[in-house]
Parts: sequence; structure tokens; C-alpha cells
Amino acid sequence: MKKTTILAMAAVTMLTTSVGFAAPLDDYSAGKTQVDLTWRQSDVKAEGDSTAGDFNKKGNMEFGITTGLGNNFALQYNNFNGKSKDTDFTNGGGEFSAAATLKMQEFNVLYKVDKNLSVYTGITSVKGSFDSTIGNSESDTKNKLQFGVIGSTKLGDKTTAYAKVGVASGMTNWKVGVSQEVAPNLELNVDYGSLKVNKMAFNNGMGDVDMTSKGLGFGISYKF
Repeated sequence: MKKTTILAMAAVTMLTTSVGFAAPLDDYSAGKTQVDLTWRQSDVKAEGDSTAGDFNKKGNMEFGITTGLGNNFALQYNNFNGKSKDTDFTNGGGEFSAAATLKMQEFNVLYKVDKNLSVYTGITSVKGSFDSTIGNSESDTKNKLQFGVIGSTKLGDKTTAYAKVGVASGMTNWKVGVSQEVAPNLELNVDYGSLKVNKMAFNNGMGDVDMTSKGLGFGISYKF
């Protein structure tokens, strides 16, 4: 298991063993909803038999929504939109420019174990692409069954720390952050998130490519 995944899981453990009130969404009563909007300065890294590179960072928007079903259950949708800037590379003595994209959508069912801990399972859909001056390539879309855990704890009257870790076959997806209530039902968030997917199958003869996108995010959450 990679060091980053171990750190994220350790963060969840520390949060869930603290005394605090559950967040981001602390009430899974039917109809209770939270909407999240995040701007993330993410980079993309690719490693494969025929390609390798670190792509320049770019800011992208992400969206999420969680809705309570009652009886400690909730539904959740999130997207992760890792897209790089055009980056200059050298290949066989020639120069070219390329941008990389790693996108994920997840649809989860959450269950609140206690006030600090929720577990979830769901389906993720991931896809990668490269757009370059020497040709474009897209990966097959991978749909995976994911399992995860969300932990949180109060750091102050209006400040909450949280962590989320999801794992699937050949994929890890984690986030650690802090939220600050600035008005009733409105919070500002700062987090660091990472998505890694192994063996993305690309066309145009590129073969399997391991892709990672990670970066710092700034967002708002509205609860109603």
C-alpha cells in the first residue's frame, strides 16, 4: 500500500477516535442535503511503457451532493476533474505539447455508524485522456465497485476536520481537509485530495498507463 494511502487512512482513524460532531453532512434524516463546490489546483502524472510525464497544474471545478434517506442512510454523488495545462515535452529529439486529463464520477450509498464515522460503497467511473500536438488518445472507461470510510471531528465551535478514503481494484481516492462555518448552513473548505488509477487502457498503441491527479482544493458547502 502506498504511503499516501496509509497517511490518509491514519487521518481517518485519528479523526474518528476524537470527540466531535459528524461532518461534512451530520444529519442523514430524509431530505437533508449538502451541496459542495470546489476549485482544485490539480496536477496529473502518467507512467506507462510508452509514456511518462508530470503535467503542469491547472485549476478545475468539482461538484458534489449528499442527500439523507433516513435511518442513518444517505446517497452521494461526487466528481473529480483532474485536468492539466499544456506542457512541453521532448520525444526522440523533437518537441511537442500535451495536456492530460483524469476524471472520476462516484455514486455512493452512505451509512452513519456513529457521530464521527460513516462507511460507504458505490460505483466509480474513471476515464483518462491525452491531447497533444502529435495526436490524441483516450482510455477505456473503467467502472469499479468502491468501498470507503469518512471520519470527522470538531476542532472548535465552528471548525471541523474531516478525512475520506475510498478504495477499489487498482484505484485509491482520498481527501483530508478542514471546514469553517461562516454563516448558518454555509461552510468554507480547504482540503488536499488525490486520485490514482492503475492500468488505464489507452488506444493509439499507448497500452496501459498509471495515472495520478492530486492537489489542494478550496470550496464552499451549503446545507439545507
